Amino acid sequence: MKRPNADNPDAPDPQANTSEQDADISWQHRVLVFIADLRGALSSAELHDAIIKKLPVMLGVDQLWIETNIGGRRKVIVAPAPSQTVVHPLTDAPGEWATFPLKAGDTVLGAIGISIADRPLSAAARRALTVLAPLLADRLQTAQAIEKLREQSTVDSVTGCSTRPDGLERLRAELKRAHRSSQQVAMLMLDLDFFKSVNDRYGHQCGDAVLANIGQTIMQTLRVSDVRARWGGEEFLVALPESGLDQAKRVAAALSRRIASTVTECDAARIQLTTSIGITIAMPGEEDVDSVLARADAALYRAKADGRNCIRVVLADHDDGSTDSRRSPGALPFRDRRDPNQPDRRQPPGPGRRSTDAARIKRSSAMDSLAADAARVRATLA
Repeated sequence: MKRPNADNPDAPDPQANTSEQDADISWQHRVLVFIADLRGALSSAELHDAIIKKLPVMLGVDQLWIETNIGGRRKVIVAPAPSQTVVHPLTDAPGEWATFPLKAGDTVLGAIGISIADRPLSAAARRALTVLAPLLADRLQTAQAIEKLREQSTVDSVTGCSTRPDGLERLRAELKRAHRSSQQVAMLMLDLDFFKSVNDRYGHQCGDAVLANIGQTIMQTLRVSDVRARWGGEEFLVALPESGLDQAKRVAAALSRRIASTVTECDAARIQLTTSIGITIAMPGEEDVDSVLARADAALYRAKADGRNCIRVVLADHDDGSTDSRRSPGALPFRDRRDPNQPDRRQPPGPGRRSTDAARIKRSSAMDSLAADAARVRATLA
């Protein structure tokens, strides 16, 4: 039986064409699977991990690197050969590389480098990278934008502390961890005394400068593991993991001293503020965030009712009436430093101006004295 095209030996072999088509289909499938993996990566870390683990395997290469510069942030992603350590491919391990630009539209965001020192890059791999390079650029740029938005949602832009939602989430996590490890968590609620006077006299831009300086002071005073969040306009929440009452008092005293010594120069004035601090302790196994916050808030209100610039404690079973409430040395309520003889006619703001959650203690105008305050706090916590 005569084989097809026997009279024309130079004609293409149909079996060879079929084999090439199968190879192309296989490459297309691998590229589509890799693209699906990229779409499933929800963060920069997951995206980088997918690239490092799966892109070299898909391309059949030993070493690959990607360098990007997106939004002023330069990053190098390296997928080394199994026997190699992670180093910068251009400066620490120079070699022969095939490079492909990472472009989003007309903007070059970086480059992909493939090692060709030991073997050339296949034609199929080159075609795949031509398709993948713009997709990678787009995904890396999107992940970077998401990361930036996530940072903005968890870090207060003025003070550098956590935002309230992030602080609350971290507090819940610390209470759960404390339950598992049978540890205490100390809670501090801080309120800057007479801060509204700064905004009224110098404007909100100056007020933000004061908050930024005090936020930096709080960040520098606390441990890395401590939770510090801007809770409201001039309120801050601090959680001290694995800390009891004595440690909380020491930290509160240090914060009080350092905040009082923080100077902000604005409009030829030197502005210094004091702070009122309330303390409570979450005991091992206590995971009700609302009740812990209510006690810290009650302690803070007591400090304000006692004249501000002091520290007060409210515990779950009793009030610690012997709390050290030393005032910061040399700290005075805010007044215009350019005219030290000017009388301070401002009235202390009432408790109603502070925003609270529904589950936190509701205060009434009748709580003007310490005795009334203590009675209502005990009734609420009973």
